[in-house]
Amino acid sequence: MGWMILTAIAMWALQLVLGLWQFRRFNAHVRKLRASCGRVAIGKAKGGFRSGAVVLICIDGENRILRAETMSGRTVFASFRSLAGLEGKFLPSLTEADCVSLGRQVRTAVLNARQDYENYRELQKERRSAAVSG
Repeated sequence: MGWMILTAIAMWALQLVLGLWQFRRFNAHVRKLRASCGRVAIGKAKGGFRSGAVVLICIDGENRILRAETMSGRTVFASFRSLAGLEGKFLPSLTEADCVSLGRQVRTAVLNARQDYENYRELQKERRSAAVSG
């Protein structure tokens, strides 16, 4: 009975360490992209029983996509890969039709990045107008 509890604790600790390692790798990659191209929109699609996906989209000052990368998989060992086909497109006007060649989870993550970026822009507008009137 004691060995089962020790095994469970060891597995939990391993999961914690690997999760932290993946989080640190993700943050380092986002910092690298921000240093190289400035603004980065981040989208996610939770997997559940499927593999999830995270998308990083680098955009310029006019919100055109410079570069996109995706990380999808079920394990902490998944790594970022280039995502072709989105370069030059206008992020706020991306539609599902623009992402038809992508897998379902990656498509969901791209559209999530677009929506999160739009929400961020709206929040910035509200803050600016509150600062001016307040």
